[in-house]
Amino acid sequence: MRQRDSTRLSVLLVIGAIVATGCASRRISVQDYGIPPCPPSAQLNLFSPNALQCWFVAPHGRWRTLDTQSHLEALVVFVEARDVRDAETIARRLVADTGASPYSEILAYVRPEMPDVTSRVRRVRWTRGGAFETMDF
Repeated sequence: MRQRDSTRLSVLLVIGAIVATGCASRRISVQDYGIPPCPPSAQLNLFSPNALQCWFVAPHGRWRTLDTQSHLEALVVFVEARDVRDAETIARRLVADTGASPYSEILAYVRPEMPDVTSRVRRVRWTRGGAFETMDF
C-alpha cells in the first residue's frame, strides 16, 4: 500500500513539474490578462474583429471593447476601461469611427476594469444631432 501511495505521489510531482514549466515559459501578466496592445489595423477600425482582442490607449489608462450590438438605428458598445473618466473620450472615438453613421444614436457603456463596491458604469449617449450625454449607474 505504501509503495502505491509513493508511486502516485511521484506521478503527481512529475505532472506538477511539467505544468509549472509550461506556465512559467508563457509569462502571462496578471495586469494585461494576456491581451496585447492594439495593432495599427485595429486602431483604424474600432469595430473590426482585431479590435475585440486588444487594449487601446486613453488619457487615464487603457480600454477595450467587450461587445457591440446593433438594435434598429442604435449601436450599443460595451467597454472595459482602466478609468471611467475616459468614457466620453472613448465614445467620441467610437462615433468618429462610424463615419457617416447609419445610427441615430450610439450608446457606450463603460465599466471599470477592476470594479469594487463603489464602482459605477458610465453611459455616454451620442445622438445624430451631435450631442453627447453622460450618466452614471
